[in-house]
Amino acid sequence: MYYDSQRYPYPYFTPAHQMDSSLRNNENSDETNILLVSIQQEASMMNLYMQLADNAIHSEERRSLLEVVENKQHHVNQLTNHYMTHTGKKPEYTLEDLSFERYEDGLITAYNKEKANKEHYERNVSALTSSDLKQALLSVSKSNEEVTTYFRNIEPSTYERRTDYGPEPFVIDIEKATKRNNYFRTALWTGEYLQLTLMSIQPGDDIGLEIHHDHDQFLRIEDGRGRVQMGRRRQQLDFERNVKDDDAIFVPAGTWHNLTNTGRKPLKLYSIYAPPAHPRGTVHETKAIALEAEPNHS
Repeated sequence: MYYDSQRYPYPYFTPAHQMDSSLRNNENSDETNILLVSIQQEASMMNLYMQLADNAIHSEERRSLLEVVENKQHHVNQLTNHYMTHTGKKPEYTLEDLSFERYEDGLITAYNKEKANKEHYERNVSALTSSDLKQALLSVSKSNEEVTTYFRNIEPSTYERRTDYGPEPFVIDIEKATKRNNYFRTALWTGEYLQLTLMSIQPGDDIGLEIHHDHDQFLRIEDGRGRVQMGRRRQQLDFERNVKDDDAIFVPAGTWHNLTNTGRKPLKLYSIYAPPAHPRGTVHETKAIALEAEPNHS
């Protein structure tokens, strides 16, 4: 993701012909450098929050992150206005690379960077001679403190432990949630009559041959390839199909079934049981843990 100057323009600036020449010639001053670093920081953080919002699976978190993006946009515009007033030109800078692989890593980066940026503002505000610039940096710093508090409230270690959201009403981007799950089995939502679990099957491994006597099952592949087998008898799995991304699998009650990962990467899928088949809040990091925790599961 990148900072798009067309999507996020600089509306807050004074035309060059209206500027005092003494200010325009002040490009190398400490104040100008402080402003440029501050703009670069805020623009880089805005880019990070845009990435986080794009990857958030919970609608409330996505909305909160987009609000932060708007605040950062205001900061960039405000500081850019001051910079152009001092120099007579737009600031030139490179966004810091704050990319991440895991959403939780992105949250950690955002939290740590906000703390570091706060120190930057506190350290440099006293070096400013302009009361307007001081007020601008203090305003940005105060706003960032609120953002830091927000991330403290959704500390990643706590976020990762939040799994089962049933039986309360719930909305989620199921594709993102499924692809992000790295555990063999994670119960995402358990109600009285239905349960959804996320699964990640390693290459060459399988779910395990099983049968559910009293309920049907639905599975959907979100990423990867596999081979599904079903049959009325344990030793006679006469229904076989290759499955891939976006394929849905329906398993009738009383049917032996298994799903094997035939690809080279983890097979990501979600499974719906009606009624629930696992205890609420179930988290099995590996297949071995699942077999040990539920030896009689079938």
